Amino acid sequence: MPGSLSLSIFHLGLFISRVLCGGATQAVWKALNSTVGGRLHIGVPFSQSCFTRTPSNAEHPSQCREVQALYEDQLFRSSRFGGYQVTQWETCQTTGDGCLLDWTNTSNPAAFTAPRQCMQGSVPDYYIDVRGPEDIQAAYRFSKKTKVPLVIKNSGHDYIGRSAGPGTLALWTHNLNTINLTTTFVPDRCADESRTAVTFGAGVQFRAVYDFARANNVTILAGADPAVGATGGWSMGAGHGVLSPAMGLGVDRVLQYKIVTPDGKFRTVNKCQNPDLFFALRGGGGGTFGVVLEGTFVASPAVIMQVVLGTYENTPENTISLVRALGKNATQMASDGWGGYIAPPASGGVWANPLLDAESARKSAAGVASAFESVGGGVSFSTMPTHTDFFDTFIAPNTNPVGRPQVRSSRLIPDYLVANDDVLSALSTAMVSSDFSQILAVTPYVFEDVDKKGTSINPAWRTAVWHVLSMNAWNFNSTRSERENAYERLKTFWTPVRDLTPDSGAYLNEADTYEPDYKTSFWGPHHAKLLAIKNKYDPHHLLDCWRCVGWNGPSDPRYKCHLPAP
Repeated sequence: MPGSLSLSIFHLGLFISRVLCGGATQAVWKALNSTVGGRLHIGVPFSQSCFTRTPSNAEHPSQCREVQALYEDQLFRSSRFGGYQVTQWETCQTTGDGCLLDWTNTSNPAAFTAPRQCMQGSVPDYYIDVRGPEDIQAAYRFSKKTKVPLVIKNSGHDYIGRSAGPGTLALWTHNLNTINLTTTFVPDRCADESRTAVTFGAGVQFRAVYDFARANNVTILAGADPAVGATGGWSMGAGHGVLSPAMGLGVDRVLQYKIVTPDGKFRTVNKCQNPDLFFALRGGGGGTFGVVLEGTFVASPAVIMQVVLGTYENTPENTISLVRALGKNATQMASDGWGGYIAPPASGGVWANPLLDAESARKSAAGVASAFESVGGGVSFSTMPTHTDFFDTFIAPNTNPVGRPQVRSSRLIPDYLVANDDVLSALSTAMVSSDFSQILAVTPYVFEDVDKKGTSINPAWRTAVWHVLSMNAWNFNSTRSERENAYERLKTFWTPVRDLTPDSGAYLNEADTYEPDYKTSFWGPHHAKLLAIKNKYDPHHLLDCWRCVGWNGPSDPRYKCHLPAP
């Protein structure tokens, strides 16, 4: 955990000299530290303990061994401020400066011994360990006075670099981890009937959510990665999970937020108080309208999950054939309430359904069974007693890899195009042409209890049946040309998919870093309204993040480590 604050320009003798952020002197930083109760800290890169003063003198050997052993552990990474799940955001991609290990062999000394040095990269220079609204208000005042840019970081599960940035002060919400369940929740100042709901502090992660749900015999919509924060960018950007086809997205389940907006006010936000801001927070994205301290979400009765698991031999030819076959059944599966994940690198796919009994599930998934059998694979059926049991059995052991630089592109595929031969050909080609690919059947296709005018997500979410993505990776010793090529490959293979789905969009949390026409892709017709709300609550534009509502653009110095668009 964070150590004591050192406001010298050199930290433990390991970092290259850097200019203090913005117009802030050491005296100003010390004053801020006093204001926030001594919880201002230097942002230490995740792997710093492994780097050496000399080739034979590891700085912190026991800490380094822990980092090496848990380098690809999502929860461990999220517990360290300097840890990001995809590590290009721990580096400066334009210069190559960073502090990474070799993710293929974390003990490889070539990554961390001389002449390599641990460089700050894009890890924020300083951060506040946020424990209450006063900390955020102090940070806003500080940023307005000094011009030091702010970023908001929760779990570091950030694919586009919105929670990182050189020369920034971060607000770290990871330690806001309270959970409370009530059967009589009514949003403040509303006259609604009471309902069962759960309130999460901003730092609560899905591992804790799943465990809490099982212990309290309720179902809470949650995602597929145990380290993602339930109340952070996930819920504000859309928020999907295996239950989304039947139970909606995160934006559909949230009842209330508590937030400090950039004008310095601590607000309760729901459909009865600050309804414009409630609309913005239900799809407008994180890091934009303020710092959320807690969120309250619908908690449903426990559900039994019917499960179908498909396996096959992952070859490019088999994957192309399987994707095409599954596309023909995708709308029917979504209509029946199935959510799931198809991951060619894992040689299979898994779907779950809380609406059907075992016999109905077998009949419903007959087309999926035929698809796997057509490529020499097969399926098996099972029943899980709870949502958490499904997660622990099928998802947690197979979560997406972290601890490596990993760039992605994605697209929402609508029901009226998912069976189209040209679309399936472009999709399958894009998938087999990347380092990792996945189809997520996690759209709210049959969810009916929804106020569609109350959320600001792209309406394309409501008619899509698949969210498909691909990723490319590199390693610690990559060249700039290799990094640029990873992005270029995504552009080459995903441009045809976009061209074939012109009225769709992309999930703003899992989109291409350089998503074309991002305002339309992320928010459809809602961007203008969102921008007006942004300007209302953030009149001095204290918060800015990459391709967010009101984004300043790539020329802002905090984005100097982003590569130019391919």
